[in-house]
This record gives sequence, C-alpha cells and structure tokens, in this order.
Amino acid sequence: MASELRHRVICRCLGVASPRVFAAVRNERLTSVAAVTKAVRAGGGCGLCHPEIEEILAEVRGEPVDASLALENQLMCQQETLARVEGALASLLAPRLAAHGARIVGVTVGGLCVLVRLAGSVDAEAARAVVPLLRDSVCEDLEVEVRIEC
Repeated sequence: MASELRHRVICRCLGVASPRVFAAVRNERLTSVAAVTKAVRAGGGCGLCHPEIEEILAEVRGEPVDASLALENQLMCQQETLARVEGALASLLAPRLAAHGARIVGVTVGGLCVLVRLAGSVDAEAARAVVPLLRDSVCEDLEVEVRIEC
C-alpha cells in the first residue's frame, strides 16, 4: 500500500504529490490534515484529498488502513489526476496542435507517470511543450512521456 501512496498526486487542486506529504509528515512529525496543509499546502483547496492525507497520517503512525478505503482513495486520485491532465491538454495544447494538423490520441495516467500520445503533423516544439505544461498546470512531480505515433 505504501508504494502506491508514494507515487501519485494527492492534492489535485494545488498539485502536491504523495512523496512530499510523506516526507513532511515524517520529518516534521505532522499529526493532522491542517498541519499538512500548512506545511505543504496539500488539502488547502477543495478538500477532496483529505481522506488520502488521513490515510498517509495513519500509515506513518503505524495504524492499520482499511484496504477498501485505500483502494477507493487510489481510484479517486487516479480519476481526478487523469481529469486534470486531460483538461490541461485540451485547453492548452490541443488548439496549438490542431493548428498544425496534429492531435492528442491518448493519455494514460498511472501514479505520477503520464503518457501522452500524439499523432499527425506534430512539430518538435509542441511535443517538447507537453512536459512543462503538465508539470506547471497539474503537478511538478509528474514523470511525463510523449510518444508521437504515425
């Protein structure tokens, strides 16, 4: 369970990944969502990530974490991260690609790893723009791979 939590975007509103939350909880001995929010900003937006932060706090304290709740948190996190990635690509990259006859043909998110598949007349500059675009608009800790398909 710990490895799954350590590799995902926890707070989608503010772009905070789980490694930062784990490190802050351990290093600063944080004990509440409010303390985590103050330390790393996670949880300071819509509040959807509060259950995941509570899960991290419990894990660091050595308390058992309900497996069904952990799975629910993981799935919610993945869905929300995918939505943020797709939204950023649709609003910031797709129009630029379309102007050159290119398009986004697929997006896959797994933890902090994002795969973006592009097709058509993709210029190198547009392809290079994907990584900073997603890191700036979703989470700076994302590992982004761009594939250009024929």
